[in-house]
Formats: sequence, structure tokens, C-alpha cells
Amino acid sequence: MIDKLTFSFARYGVMLKPIQHTQIEMVRQWRNTPRIRSLMLDSSEISAEQQVAWFERVWASEQQLYMLIYFKQKPIGVTSLTAIDKVIGCCEPGMYIYDQQYQGNIIPFCAAFALNDVAFEQFGLTQLRGKIFESNQASMRFHKACGYQVTNQQEDLVYLTLNQTDYQIARDRMKRFMRFDSAHLTED
Repeated sequence: MIDKLTFSFARYGVMLKPIQHTQIEMVRQWRNTPRIRSLMLDSSEISAEQQVAWFERVWASEQQLYMLIYFKQKPIGVTSLTAIDKVIGCCEPGMYIYDQQYQGNIIPFCAAFALNDVAFEQFGLTQLRGKIFESNQASMRFHKACGYQVTNQQEDLVYLTLNQTDYQIARDRMKRFMRFDSAHLTED
């Protein structure tokens, strides 16, 4: 799989780096804020003990990768690839931007496109599968702008898929807005 200690991926002005043990309390606090938690499939509040257990499972797993999103060397959110299945070539991506100054602009697209490049280029996957609440119209617009297609809806969940061709078309359409200097993305 991937070396979670040394992996980092810089593209589109953002850097993705696996979450380290020293960062899990910060991630837990972010995840527990009501505006983030309310959009999660499991919206329960996470205890410190639950967070440690989660991190240990994720760190040992070859089917999950959780990364901090850095912009201008500052962590601003979390992204993930879960249920990674290299045999059938798919996974479930996830992302949230904690720092509100980076929501509602091009930065979330930069992070999503970097994550998609990891899935398609680094892992060689062929399809991303997501699910969002039907009521989350901002996320629905975001996913469609990224090239996702709605495949199913059950109750209040909408299921989406993204293949590499649709992703590349959407990414290339938006690349003109992604002109960042990547010099600020050097390792700490």
C-alpha cells in the first residue's frame, strides 16, 4: 500500500499528508464542531478514546487513507479515501474543509482534485463512489462540478460515482482557476 509516514502529494496549490498521531486531537475537535458533524453520515460526537481507536484502525488498514489538507503550509481540512478496493478499482472519497475562510471558493476544488489524482493516478483506481445527504445541496453542486454522476437515491441519501474520464473533463474545465504558486508547499 502506501507509506503513511512519508507520503505527501502536492498539486493545485494544496498538499495532502497522512494524519499523524500528534494531529488526531485537532482532527477530532474539527470533526466534532456542529457544522462539520451535522454533514456526517454518523453525526455523533466522538470522544478522545474513540478517536484514538479510530486512528489505530485507520493507520493499520490498507483500505483507508486519511490526510490533512494543507494550504500555504496551514492545515485547513481533512480528506480521505476509504473502502479502497484495488481488485475492482474503486474507493469512497471524503472531504471537509474546517477553516471557513477556505469554504465556498476554489480551494475545496483544489483539494478534491488532488485527492482524485491520488485515487486515479497513484492507486490506479477506476471509479470513486460517494454518498451525500439529499438536503446538502451545496455538496451536490460541488460533486456535479467535479464530474460525479448520480446513480441512485435511497431515502435521504444520494449515491454518486466518478470515473476518470468524467473527472478529467471537469478538472480541465476548472484548471484555469487553479493557478497557484506551489513553492509554498515545501515539507515542514
